[in-house]
Formats: sequence, structure tokens, C-alpha cells
Amino acid sequence: MHSTYSDGSLTAIEIYKQAIELSIDHYAITDHHSVEAYIELSKFKDSIYKERSNFPKLWTGIEITCLLKGCLVHVLGLGFDHKSKYLSPYIDNKSAIGNELLASTVVDSIHKANGIAVLAHPARYKLPFDILINEASKLNFDAVETWYNYERANNWIPSEFVCDKIFDCANSYSLLSTCGTDSHGLSLLRR
Repeated sequence: MHSTYSDGSLTAIEIYKQAIELSIDHYAITDHHSVEAYIELSKFKDSIYKERSNFPKLWTGIEITCLLKGCLVHVLGLGFDHKSKYLSPYIDNKSAIGNELLASTVVDSIHKANGIAVLAHPARYKLPFDILINEASKLNFDAVETWYNYERANNWIPSEFVCDKIFDCANSYSLLSTCGTDSHGLSLLRR
């Protein structure tokens, strides 16, 4: 999901409150080239920790634009050390340039920051998802965002046929599968 730190409609605090209302156990705000929402929520969460016995687990997240097989794609970084020097080219709210724009460099940087690299929504690009997933496996991606609402239905639901094909393809390369709403709007249940 995305916050107002990139191209989302909700603040980080509004996302957190919706996550509680929806009984979400784990979530990551994957703003484009920013970890500011994570930093803000980490401070906020620490200040209310004693008030709640249970709250959603916040994971570090980021969405980085890069080139994979000459195609512009998005890579999600999850669970990384947000203070890692290896991510410094990607957290300044600007797209990377030069060697830092290559998917191989992005994946290496995420791994060096102790995170996992996920090919985001692979059926939304100019190249077919099977070609991109094959290339991602060669570059040591960890996962593929398999379950996604490609039809942009009002309430989030994975696009069954294409997601099943992506799942089979990811499995054939022993890649993990993830799921996300990719919410940019006023509800975490929609894109």
C-alpha cells in the first residue's frame, strides 16, 4: 500500500488505523522510493505500545522502479533494515539512475540490507510475466507479487486466471508468492 509520502491518498497514521479496524495482522507500506511512512509509524507505534496489547505488525517496505530485461518494472523490498547504507540511492523520493537503475543492483541492495526482493505485479508490464519471472529468478529475486487485482475491481479480489498462471510460473522457479492490494486510495481494500 502507498501513503501520502509517495502517491497514496492516506497518511501513514490513517493506514495504521485502518489496519487495526480491518484486523490486519501484518502490513508494509511500500511507498515509491521512500521509507518515511515506516519511520513515522515506528515512532508513533512506540508511543502507544503500552496502550494496546495487540496491533498490526509493521514491516519495512519500499517500491523501487528499475529495469529488468530492458523493461521498466517495480521491485518491492520487504523486511529490510531501513537504515542500511545499501538502500540510500533508493530512499530519497527520486528514481535511480545509471547502474542503480538495474534490477540486479536493486535486488543486491535489498539483500545487503537483509530484506527480500519481490517482483511487483508482473502482469502489468510491456513484457509477458513469464519472461520477467524467468529473468527475476536468474537475478535471485526472492518472490513474486502473485495475487493482485489486475481488473481493479471496486473491492480487492485477485484476478483468478492470470494470478493462477503467475503462481504456477513463480513455483516453477521456486520463488515465494506474495499478495497485496497496492492501495493508493482511501481504503486498504482497494487499489
